[in-house]
Amino acid sequence: MKQYIYAIVDTENERSLGMQGIGGLQDIGDVNDEVSIVCFNGMGAVVSPTLTEDFPVNRKNTLAHQKIMEELFKEHTVLPVKFGTIGVDTQTIREKVLKAEQLKIKEHLDFLKDKSELGLKVFWVDSKNIFNHILDENPQIQRLRDHLNSHNGGLRRDQIRLGDMVENALKKKKEELEKKIFKFLNGLWIEHKKSKIIADNMVVNSVFLVLKKNEKQFDKAVERIDEYFAGQLKMKYIGPVPPSNFIELEVRW
Repeated sequence: MKQYIYAIVDTENERSLGMQGIGGLQDIGDVNDEVSIVCFNGMGAVVSPTLTEDFPVNRKNTLAHQKIMEELFKEHTVLPVKFGTIGVDTQTIREKVLKAEQLKIKEHLDFLKDKSELGLKVFWVDSKNIFNHILDENPQIQRLRDHLNSHNGGLRRDQIRLGDMVENALKKKKEELEKKIFKFLNGLWIEHKKSKIIADNMVVNSVFLVLKKNEKQFDKAVERIDEYFAGQLKMKYIGPVPPSNFIELEVRW
């Protein structure tokens, strides 16, 4: 039977993990869809049987995938495999993935050993107040805003120019604030990636690859950020989780 692949872990112990797989086969006769580990040379592919070959990227499926990786992460170094990867059967996975790609997999596992991913999103509490600060700090924007207000909205081109000026000022203010926030985190991460800023009130949307021994220091640094900007910023701090944003194995059959 086809097998869904979640991750590769550092183990030589083939076993069932006692967790239900992403395929949801428990309602189909006597099919066992438990997650298990298939091993070769000290590496284990974490898999579960599936009758589905195309898994939509939706909340239900991605959470099921992530949940299993997070359980593995409690005991193992985890090399994430790209969401939706399907193997023909366990023997093919052993031969075409673990054996054929063993050097690359071992290199990735060695790099990820004793490391975790932490995510930090930072938002302004009061976006309206930030806009007022931008007006106070930029007389040119204030004059153009007042001019347009006094002329019933003014010309379309001036409205566009005002929008561009506010957007640029907002971007600059976010960049300055991000630098201040990152100073609290200096020296605590190995790699760092920025994700897209998806809201006007979002200042930081980043993930960090951190040594597990530094996790508590990172936690305290985030607490200091929260204390320093008390009432101005709110934060969403996630982790530790497997480092999917830094290394992800893409299998080509």
